[in-house]
Order: sequence, then C-alpha cells, then structure tokens
Amino acid sequence: MKKLFRYLSIFPALFMLFIIFGFSAQDGAASGSLSYRVCLSLLSFFDRIFSLNVPASTFPACAEAMQLWVRKAAHVTEYFLLTLSIFLPLRVWIHGKSVKSPRTCFLSRYIIPTFLLSVLFASLDEFHQTFVPGRCGTPVDVLVDSIGIITGCILLTLCHRHTGKKQDRLNHS
Repeated sequence: MKKLFRYLSIFPALFMLFIIFGFSAQDGAASGSLSYRVCLSLLSFFDRIFSLNVPASTFPACAEAMQLWVRKAAHVTEYFLLTLSIFLPLRVWIHGKSVKSPRTCFLSRYIIPTFLLSVLFASLDEFHQTFVPGRCGTPVDVLVDSIGIITGCILLTLCHRHTGKKQDRLNHS
C-alpha cells in the first residue's frame, strides 16, 4: 500500500502542470475571453452577495478594468497549488532515506528543491507561451508566479515548524 501511495503522490503535481500548461496553450483571444467571463461572474457574484445594486451596464467596463488583477491572481494561485503538489512527492520519496550529513535539514531536503522545481516550471511555462499565437512569455509573470511559490514554501515551512514543536511536546510529556 505504501508503494501505491508513493506513486500516486506524483499525480497532484502532474495534474497542476497539465492545468497550467493547458491554460498557457490557449491563444490570446481564448485566454482573454476566459478571464473576461471570470471577471463578469465575480462582479455579478459580489453584487448579489453584498446587495451593491451596481447597474449591469457598468459590468463590461469594470470587468475590463479587473482583468489584469484577476489574471495575476490566477498566476499566484496556480503556482501556490503547484508548489504544494510538488512538495508532496518530494516528501514521500525522500522521507526516510539515509542522509549523508546530519545537518541536512527540512529546507535543503524539501523546500529548496520544491522552490527550484516550481520556478523552473514557471519559466518553462512562460517560454511555452512565446509559441502560442496572441500570447507572450514575460519574466514579470515568472516573478508573479514566484509570489505563489514563495507563499507555498513559507506555508510548508511554518507547518513543518508547528508540527515539529507539537511532536517535541508529545515526546517530552
């Protein structure tokens, strides 16, 4: 059963990569249309939830204004989730392996490789977009992706520290 879990641990990362590269493969018009529809849906949702009573005639202009922020938020979210899903197989496959140096720590064993792989995929994704009609890959988007990557790495580190302290308390009781 452990062996099956080890192999299945790779699938969340593969799933996220397929999602990300699938969105990147959309041409400029399809990508813009999707983000525009998402913005309209968000506006409609918030208008209903908060009873803002915004005239529907202003939605298209507001959606246009929101598009950039929604697209960047999507970048951050995608790469946050990718970072978490890359960490999982690293943790499963490396956990329990003998370590040459006792100084090898959580950061060097898991977080740094997770960060580097995530940034590598972000760079490859932007490179991929240079071949898609109506799209362009930019280093700025790799930096935006890195916000999600860094956030994921920080969350993983904080969770590790929290569970480590909890484990220490249990061991000393």
